[in-house]
Amino acid sequence: MTAPLADLVRVEDTSFYDDRQFDVYNRMRTEAPAYHYEPLDVFLLTRMDDVRYVSTHPEQFSNASGLTLNQLRMAKAGASAAFERFNEPDGELVITKDPPRQRALRALMSGNLTPRYLQGFQDALDGFCRGLLDRTGDGAPFDFVDSIAAQLPLYVAAALLGVREVDIPRMKSWVAALEELTKVDSAADLEEPGQRFDELKRFLRDQLELKRRTPGNDLISSFLASSLDGSPSPDPIVLAHVATLMSNGGTTRLLLSSIAGLLAGNPDQMELLRADPGLLDGVIEECLRLMPPARGFVRTATADAELAGVQVRAGQRVYMLYPAANRDPDHFTSPDSFEAGRQQAYGHASFGFGAHFCLGAGLARMEAKALFTELISRYGSIRPAGTPARYEHVQLNGWATLPVTLRC
Repeated sequence: MTAPLADLVRVEDTSFYDDRQFDVYNRMRTEAPAYHYEPLDVFLLTRMDDVRYVSTHPEQFSNASGLTLNQLRMAKAGASAAFERFNEPDGELVITKDPPRQRALRALMSGNLTPRYLQGFQDALDGFCRGLLDRTGDGAPFDFVDSIAAQLPLYVAAALLGVREVDIPRMKSWVAALEELTKVDSAADLEEPGQRFDELKRFLRDQLELKRRTPGNDLISSFLASSLDGSPSPDPIVLAHVATLMSNGGTTRLLLSSIAGLLAGNPDQMELLRADPGLLDGVIEECLRLMPPARGFVRTATADAELAGVQVRAGQRVYMLYPAANRDPDHFTSPDSFEAGRQQAYGHASFGFGAHFCLGAGLARMEAKALFTELISRYGSIRPAGTPARYEHVQLNGWATLPVTLRC
């Protein structure tokens, strides 16, 4: 690979994100670890130390001016306003705020989405996993994404939010609309997902009124009973965060299918896991390391700074490339290999670091552990049953289809 990096680094092109991307990251990490991607005037970070530094210094690198490459693309095209349709007026989101406001909003989220609260849904979660696996049949080929990975997070979201299972097909459409925010090529492409998002907002407003009249043991009721700034949490903020929790089902779908794909492609590691189910936590982290559901996020420099020997001016952006940081050989031995017992996997960047560590990480891990605990207790192998298709998306990383068979 002797071509100039400028000819190889194509982060706005979905075809860039096949296995060849890692060779490009290796060169970037060596030759230009803070690589200036001129089309969007953004610095691409490929070293773990730089990604961790940016993540843990929100006073220097802000979340407030856009988080995704697509937002930078739309801003360059003068179409930033098109995104406003997807924002609830006055609906402050923890992911788009910096401390100290970010801390208040995070406390609102974490105070409701507690480990103890989630543990109360363990029996229901285990039941969902059993039900989905019951439908697959022993030895019959099926698409793991459509049949299991896309379904489980929606059942969980419905249970946590206290909405009817009959609404799950609509929820799937709404999650897809939210994902298209980071996928579209022009403002015009936002119109159709925007219509579906408007439907989501109407649905959630109706749910708020229902839960206000008849509270239950669900997150919407919990949010309505919580306070922010010494007063009841405003409806726009509740709506914004409930919609975010629902959208997290998309990244969990990608995580679940990535775990299945890696186990299908590495039968020796599946055998190790079957022999020692205690390895499952480490397997989940190793899959997060190798196939992070989100490729990365943007931060904006609040003042002039230096990263990897490069000057970043105030107002310029940096983009943290999680797949590159997660394979940094200075942090991971044999970084491209899948090792079920790898202890280093716990240092991956896939959920971020510091103030903006992913609030949904505990729930995603809980779903993955429940599903694959059930799967390995039933089946001796998971094997490919065809050619999988990558999810063609600049921001999100995983499989669109994953044909497999499960055998006892």
